[in-house]
Amino acid sequence: MKRILRHLTLIFLTLVISITKSTGQTTMKEITDKFFNLYATDPIKAVEYGFSTNKWFERKQDDVSNVKNKLKNLVDLLGDYYGYELLTEKTAGQSSKMVSFIVRYDREPLRFNFLFYKPKDVWQLSKFTFDEGIDKDLEEATKAYRLKENSIY
Repeated sequence: MKRILRHLTLIFLTLVISITKSTGQTTMKEITDKFFNLYATDPIKAVEYGFSTNKWFERKQDDVSNVKNKLKNLVDLLGDYYGYELLTEKTAGQSSKMVSFIVRYDREPLRFNFLFYKPKDVWQLSKFTFDEGIDKDLEEATKAYRLKENSIY
């Protein structure tokens, strides 16, 4: 009897955990982790996955195709992919967050920006952009007027 009770308890706990995981809130980290896991082997599938987290992008297939084409053309010029690293996270209230990553390539890094939005219970990608402008930002950050010792405050 105790053995049956233990098996039933184990089955119940397994069921509760699997239901919780399948219906639980997707976090931004889960989305970006899966994005970059896909990206390592197929950047286009990664972009498709990112946009799939938001049902409203079904209406914007031309925009999604445009992003995929631009990324594919750029990635073809950059050489080997070496990974990514978190650059910054910025929050606007409790339902909007921008997360930026540096994506490392042979030739130069790219910056990926993910704007996430949580309209109710689940985070979704609201906007995805990428650019090669990280060097310009770093140059701007080192301008003399930006240096702490040159601040009047």
